[in-house]
Amino acid sequence: MSEVVRDPNGVFECPRCGRPVTYKGRGRRPVWCSARCRVEASIERRGNRMVGIEPKVVTVVSPRQRITEWEQNERRRVQATLTEDAVATMVADHPFLLARTLESVKASAQSNTEAQRRVIASRLTEAERAIAPDTPVVAGSNVWPLRGQGWKRSAMEWATLLDELAEQLGNGQFYSRDLPMIDEPLHRVAERFHRRRSE
Repeated sequence: MSEVVRDPNGVFECPRCGRPVTYKGRGRRPVWCSARCRVEASIERRGNRMVGIEPKVVTVVSPRQRITEWEQNERRRVQATLTEDAVATMVADHPFLLARTLESVKASAQSNTEAQRRVIASRLTEAERAIAPDTPVVAGSNVWPLRGQGWKRSAMEWATLLDELAEQLGNGQFYSRDLPMIDEPLHRVAERFHRRRSE
């Protein structure tokens, strides 16, 4: 494939015969100077295909659309060196990029599975606690940490969460079908709470 670079608003040469190609200002800008050159080029391409010769395809591009060889090499170099670790470091070092990344995460979160959303939320919570450990827990948040991550909730957080659970149990926001899921954990909590209180 050969490429003809030309100014779409200027005069350029016909790729077949070299005569100037004029544009009348309406419709698609022509590649060929005349219908004859266009038809002959089409016949030549068809004949080349029939005898097994790769046809010569002429692409006309604007100077603004053409990517130079240097730009192509730079894009390849950047793609080769831009590993996942490099991208993560770059985003972490630039608050603006990090904010844009978080916006993208929020926008695409609905298409993720529940497990994926919980992992993302857990990692964000860990990051929040590492950056600002005194940040209060917002009631109603559905963020749960992964087990074994080496940090514990404060008494205020537990009081907030238990109060929220009691409120949802009272007003019906916590569905009856989900009660068996918390039955055993609540029994363990109550048993260990009474044991600690009696000590």
